Amino acid sequence: MSKYLIINADDFGYNDEQNAAIKELLQDGLITSTSILAVCDKSENAINFAKINAVDIGVHLTINSDNATEKWHSISSAQSFTGGLPSEQKDLIFHTTRRDVRQELEAQYDFITKGGATVDHADNHCATLYGINARRFYIDAFDFCAKYNLPFRFPKTSGFLERQLGRKIPNILKSYQQMIVRAGEKRGVKMLDDLVSNPWSIERIKDRNTLEKYYLNAIDNCIDGVTEIFLHPALPLETEQGEWQKRVFEYEILKSGCLLDRAKQKGIEVVSWKIFNQ
Repeated sequence: MSKYLIINADDFGYNDEQNAAIKELLQDGLITSTSILAVCDKSENAINFAKINAVDIGVHLTINSDNATEKWHSISSAQSFTGGLPSEQKDLIFHTTRRDVRQELEAQYDFITKGGATVDHADNHCATLYGINARRFYIDAFDFCAKYNLPFRFPKTSGFLERQLGRKIPNILKSYQQMIVRAGEKRGVKMLDDLVSNPWSIERIKDRNTLEKYYLNAIDNCIDGVTEIFLHPALPLETEQGEWQKRVFEYEILKSGCLLDRAKQKGIEVVSWKIFNQ
């Protein structure tokens, strides 16, 4: 079986620094995918870029905010999201209805497509639609993807979970993952074979070289089928230090072209999400 690799830049629309980095990487052919955070203030700028440059993009389905002090706005204005998207998992667990989640997913898709951009896949911010909160929001995500014939970022194998947690996962968690995979397959939704992103904090990473080695090692160990590596590249931001530096490192890694070079060395075909439509 052949090996295919999607190189994705998440959070297009997050802010000016993220937008500038992703635009540059797209124009230079150093990434093969990106996805738009429709709930952020700079999303219209990202959508307009995708429209003008005929770049197919993903909808980065989002039902939470990254922090409580600056909550992202709900596009649907569904009742569960009055006052902004929740920043706490407990609010998603106890105070969010699936009806409102479905309404928000639809609104985010409509916002992007009515802006003139073409959506080629769906993915998710902070794994809130993956069942980690014990809610069946993954069913709503799969129904949404089936409606619009979109592949969804969810791995069919357990490697992603093990890398994120840093250990082997118990069989009960593997079974839970496979239950979710079957729910997607039942609806005809196409999914990734594997998924890679770096879960470490900047304190553990310390320098760009450590992070680069992580991603190169992931390419070296790419499994058969379609794998996506997703990063969050951004230019430096004076008002954000600490964890923001990880995004700058990821921008520099992508800008160097080293991931594309390693994939070529390993005989891995670098593709976009269009691979699922072939």
